[in-house]
Amino acid sequence: MQKLLIADTFDDFLLCDGEIAVSNIITFNGRINPRFFSSEEQDMLVDDFIYWKDFKHIAVETIKGSKVPSRMKLVFALSKTKYESIISKSGMNLPPEQVGGLYLHVLYEDNHIEVITGVSLNTFTMDKTLDKYWDETIVSFLNSHFQCEML
Repeated sequence: MQKLLIADTFDDFLLCDGEIAVSNIITFNGRINPRFFSSEEQDMLVDDFIYWKDFKHIAVETIKGSKVPSRMKLVFALSKTKYESIISKSGMNLPPEQVGGLYLHVLYEDNHIEVITGVSLNTFTMDKTLDKYWDETIVSFLNSHFQCEML
């Protein structure tokens, strides 16, 4: 919880949506509301979702107290600005605009954390090179920050 809510471990991920179950269940959507911003600010927006670092204080306030949540689900995504680098490192021949999203689902329940990766493409391909590279990237990320058991 400390690495998720206090440290900057997940700060570079975008928050797509989530749910925190404390005394009540709170769900949230990380999608940016473009109508909130001026047209100049809208032109500067690259991603559709808020960065976790800009939202996690709300999660901290929601959880605040002596009890951990009974359940917490967070869906993170990688920023579009990093797609080209990930695709290049994977060795897959794919234009970045064909990537719909690179996701990381984090589920905490019953003192157990489950992490699931996901890749969404805007085109059909049987090539799973990007999927495999994304899995390896997340495993490496998790191993560098946590002592965890991979299944």
